[in-house]
Amino acid sequence: MKKLLIIGSALLFLACNSQNKNANTTDSGSTSGIEAGEKDPAIAANNPADVLPDVAKKFVAEHFPDATILNVDNKQSPITDGTVFEVKLSDKTEIDFDKDGEWREINAEDGVALPLSVLPTNIQDYVKKNYANVQVLSVDKEMDYIAVDLANDTDLIFDLDGNFLRIDK
Repeated sequence: MKKLLIIGSALLFLACNSQNKNANTTDSGSTSGIEAGEKDPAIAANNPADVLPDVAKKFVAEHFPDATILNVDNKQSPITDGTVFEVKLSDKTEIDFDKDGEWREINAEDGVALPLSVLPTNIQDYVKKNYANVQVLSVDKEMDYIAVDLANDTDLIFDLDGNFLRIDK
């Protein structure tokens, strides 16, 4: 019992000592601040985009330049054989990325349209030609096809190369 008490006290002492070393003030009371070019660990820990692969960050910046990342949920999915990142943006868009940062699903809330730029070029061209005035509400990339949900309740199905296959209503 004495050994457990001694070990517990030692661990508590080490934990307290470690916290004091990480504080932003010195023993004299002056602030040490953060060196130029260093990230504040408190800010970095609260940035939800930090867990995303760079490919996913680039996708969001390119296609949703006016939106900010509000939340990232890191989940395990047997369907995608690994990690899935559920990303919520400030413009009410939700994007699921796989472990490599490739998008798997993109959804917008009612009344919010997705930018056509998120679609492969062949699909963009098809939608512009055949549904010019209809908003894209969601895109779902499955294992062997891409489904595009339009605001007029039409689901367009394409192969992974962007070739039109059929309409589902």
